[in-house]
Amino acid sequence: MKYILVIILFFIAFEGQTQEAQVHKKRMNIRRHFKNLSVQQINDLKNGVLIVRLYTKNSTISALRKNGNNKQAHEIERKQFETNQEIVNAFRQGFDFCPLYFFYSDYSANVIEQQFGRFPFLNDSLVPDSTIILKTRNFLTADFGTIDQDTSMRFDGYYYDYGEHGLEKRSKYYGGSNMGFGALVLRSDKLVQLHKPFPYYVRTYKSLPFSANSKNVVKKMNHKLERFYKRKQRKTIG
Repeated sequence: MKYILVIILFFIAFEGQTQEAQVHKKRMNIRRHFKNLSVQQINDLKNGVLIVRLYTKNSTISALRKNGNNKQAHEIERKQFETNQEIVNAFRQGFDFCPLYFFYSDYSANVIEQQFGRFPFLNDSLVPDSTIILKTRNFLTADFGTIDQDTSMRFDGYYYDYGEHGLEKRSKYYGGSNMGFGALVLRSDKLVQLHKPFPYYVRTYKSLPFSANSKNVVKKMNHKLERFYKRKQRKTIG
């Protein structure tokens, strides 16, 4: 019986080592994938454009007006306009990594489907301007929002623990952290949040007593993109 237990423990240890090696290989493949993807994305952005999404809160405003709360609706509309104007000004003054376009969030579905002829881009005064035409399909998107939760739970191997039926084999995972803080976020052409190692966000700290204004956040993002791009260029040349 003693020898049988030793053999069982040996095979458990051997299986654990094999699975650990497989998990390590899988992790390396995932990291390599996102590393290669980030190089492609930063090059695409440098040679393309950034389309910035500006929120309107039109649903809230329309609901308030429907219920006769015109004063409150007007105040929300005014504040949102000022916020959007501040964002446009911040990008114009602090961002030169690539050309910029601006659009209202009401047309997010059109951007995802690349139906650019069905809505107008905005000029620097937030006026829809049909003369602003996107001449490339090479772009990323951005907005001031909240970092999405990382729902990518990834297999991290097995472990053994005692349960109702004795020693049981169980799975473990890593990932899935809930970030949920305010930031300037870079997204794909499908408005999906990007992934590290791409420098895809800069925190705004809006929930804290101090916060970074839009201009500083945009400048920091521009700097991070430039630094990331130059680093990748050096590695490519080297």
